[in-house]
Amino acid sequence: MGSITMTNHAAVRKQQRGISESVLDCLLEFGKISHDNRGGEVLYFDKRARQRCLTVMGKEMYRRLDGRFDVYAVRGMDGALLTVGHRRKRMHRA
Repeated sequence: MGSITMTNHAAVRKQQRGISESVLDCLLEFGKISHDNRGGEVLYFDKRARQRCLTVMGKEMYRRLDGRFDVYAVRGMDGALLTVGHRRKRMHRA
């Protein structure tokens, strides 16, 4: 997808939490967007986003990443990623 603009905080969190670049690329390309009511957007994988990843990536690549789709990212108004993390709770629709 190219280089991802992210804050220093997001880069540190990505490394600490072991979120791969390929999963993050899929999240930015196919993830569902929900507004956080603070001017930013929360991106996460829902059922449709996972299905689009499977269609584009193919079964073999999808299987390698299958257990790693429990992530989210917060994108600011300028388009830079503010933070990334693992989903532990259900994402509520806005």
